[in-house]
Amino acid sequence: MKAILQTESSECGLACLAMVASHFGSHMDLADLRRRFSISLKGASLAQLMRHAGSMHLGSRPLRLALDELGALKCPCILHWNLNHFVVLKKIKRSLRGATTVVILDPAVGERLLTMAEVSDHFTGVALELMPTAEFEQKDATRRMSIKQLTGPVVGLRRALLQVFALALALEVFALVSPLFNQYVIDEVIVSGDHQLLQILVIGFALLLVTQTLIGIARSMVLMRWSIDVGLQWSARVFSHLISLPTVFFEKRHLGDVLSRFGSITAIQQTLTSVFVESVLDGLMALLALGMMLMYSAELTLIVAISVALYAALRWIFYQPLRIASQERLILAAKENTHFVETVRAIVPLKLFGRDAERKARWQNLKQDVVNRDARTEKLTILIKAANSTIIGLQGLIVFYIGAGLVLRNALTVGMLMAFISYAATFAGRMVSLVDMLISLKMLGLHAERLSDIVLEPAEPTSMWESDLSRITPSITLRDVKFRYADGEPWILDGVNLHIPAGQSVALVGPSGCGKTTMCKILLGLLAPTEGEVMIDGIPIQQLGLQAYRQLVGTVMQDDVLLAGSIIDNISFFDSKCAYADVERCARLAAVHDEIVAMPMGYQTLVGDMGSSLSGGQKQRILLARALYKSPKVLTLDEATSHLDIQNEQLVNAALSEMALTRIMVAHRPETINSADRVVGLKAGKAVELSNHSSTPQVR
Repeated sequence: MKAILQTESSECGLACLAMVASHFGSHMDLADLRRRFSISLKGASLAQLMRHAGSMHLGSRPLRLALDELGALKCPCILHWNLNHFVVLKKIKRSLRGATTVVILDPAVGERLLTMAEVSDHFTGVALELMPTAEFEQKDATRRMSIKQLTGPVVGLRRALLQVFALALALEVFALVSPLFNQYVIDEVIVSGDHQLLQILVIGFALLLVTQTLIGIARSMVLMRWSIDVGLQWSARVFSHLISLPTVFFEKRHLGDVLSRFGSITAIQQTLTSVFVESVLDGLMALLALGMMLMYSAELTLIVAISVALYAALRWIFYQPLRIASQERLILAAKENTHFVETVRAIVPLKLFGRDAERKARWQNLKQDVVNRDARTEKLTILIKAANSTIIGLQGLIVFYIGAGLVLRNALTVGMLMAFISYAATFAGRMVSLVDMLISLKMLGLHAERLSDIVLEPAEPTSMWESDLSRITPSITLRDVKFRYADGEPWILDGVNLHIPAGQSVALVGPSGCGKTTMCKILLGLLAPTEGEVMIDGIPIQQLGLQAYRQLVGTVMQDDVLLAGSIIDNISFFDSKCAYADVERCARLAAVHDEIVAMPMGYQTLVGDMGSSLSGGQKQRILLARALYKSPKVLTLDEATSHLDIQNEQLVNAALSEMALTRIMVAHRPETINSADRVVGLKAGKAVELSNHSSTPQVR
């Protein structure tokens, strides 16, 4: 049983179930389990795991036990770990000296070997034994990802391959002819003392050397250009798919892990371009060199072939440890990268709370984990290189010794022995490269699995319906909308029915955590309702298409950010055809124009990283101006004026009231609530009408 690593930050329980099911013969993809069983950002409880296990036809038996009773568990089983994590207990090993080693499969980092003392620091005393029921089926439901599925079509691939192979093949011909030069010089020139033949051979092989160099440069240039084109096309395609994924995908993953998975493109691309092409040619050259060696001596050829076989066996033995090491290294590096990015983003609160030293120490520990993993991997690499050098060295000695005996018996000439040694070096070197390439290709499965988490994730649904958005009336209806983040969790929204006529402003109120922001995200199509539907002008937004629907909607969310650039860039959201007059008009409506023109660079003032050079109120009003720049028919505001003073808030509310917009405002402040035509409260997952003190304005 091998470790299955979690992809999302909260799916350790699902990964543990997948590992246990795999042990009993049912191999499943974590992505398929994720689609079958929804897990919220808060993770899964033991009760939820038991329900999911039942759906997988695994009988469950929850236990509470002391540490010294761990050996009585039926392995593999699931252990509750660190109060917020699940791991799989694979087995407990006891040595002859009485030492106990606990083998843990941790979905966060992989296989771990711990002492009982280390286990006591993490184990909470809760375990879950699992056994297959009568309905359990042994099957392999994992999907095998081909490289072609990951890369997709690459423009110009066939032409580039033909060019590279033609040039490389010409180089191999020169490499095949070169040893003959040594043979002729030794056997013909030196023996006969023919200076004229020596000059002719030197001039001829010098011309071959120049031609070989020029062809080598041409091959390298073609290979470099092809590698760049493939990398650019593939990266662009994967990035395009990445940004088309729903926001839930990013919310459930750490930033460092997403970056690490996207970086797998580089590892795969480098292997498929330079290494793969060169290694295929290495295989061809090895066959030709083998043929030449057999022409000289079958006995010596057998010795060389045995040494290559020993190296191949060596690499196969070390393959699994190296794969595990590479997998752990990727995970540890992703954690370190995530910690680094979060630290830089949160530098202000870290300094204010005096936690920067602790954060630094934590990063150093994470970085040390990566370095330690690299050191262990390097030790394996050193052992492989040392063993390879020993094998090649012994092969050379044996070949030279036996070959010298053949020369003494006149079975070979000295020139033939030198030529054979050259061909043997070519054959062994090319076969070693070929074995390394095969191992690299097998290692690509690790990167392919990580990248497939992005590539195979379904993008946001798009509609093929043709719609004239100008005719859409911005009336919004929620019909029997229910939502919860995972099966078994309480409903956040429990049958909400709400109709908002076009042009009406509605304030959503209620205590924190009642579901106001969740309802906003559903209205924006960022979350799909578990049940029910959302309609605009009587058309379900899924039918209209999320992209088309969002063209009608302007938003200011709680966690909205500004991007690096100028104020005008951010208000127009980097519109290449932005009109200054429209930008200024939206800034005036958001009551921020006067403050912008008072800045040294006016609308060209840089906002800093994520708006760090602006006050909270200025940032919110620029975000509001950005939302208005879209000329939306629906405006959704989630605490969009929480940082404004009363005067500016009144100015903003007055300006918005004059606009023909359907407004949905999540609010706590009385000024914002009083500016609304209706006040709707959320209580126990239901929408409750609290007041309706204004007539509905007409859309102009």
